[in-house]
Amino acid sequence: MNYKFTPEQLEIEMNKYFFKVETQEKSFPDESGMLNFLRITDEEYEEMCRDPKYKNVLTYARRRRHSWLERQMVADNKKATGCYNALKQEENGGYVDKPVGNKERKIIVRLEGLADK
Repeated sequence: MNYKFTPEQLEIEMNKYFFKVETQEKSFPDESGMLNFLRITDEEYEEMCRDPKYKNVLTYARRRRHSWLERQMVADNKKATGCYNALKQEENGGYVDKPVGNKERKIIVRLEGLADK
């Protein structure tokens, strides 16, 4: 597929988006906002995510959003819950409350010195 941007152009345009949102608007650089700014459709974005030529650029954008949320979460207690909820979304890190899978841990406590009555 022919994309609107080369990987290099995409990185330049994404950096413009991050600059605008982080410094001028002082808000979270969300994925949907980035795609709207770049005028990229969901289908085109999904294809770009699978294209090895674009993977590094898009991974960088995901990590940058993830980092923004983590820094805000620890810097301001009032934002912690909102940032944590955003971090649970797959596009922002995919945090989970509980471990994935059915791994049970068994704890055995031995109390020695107590006599049975």
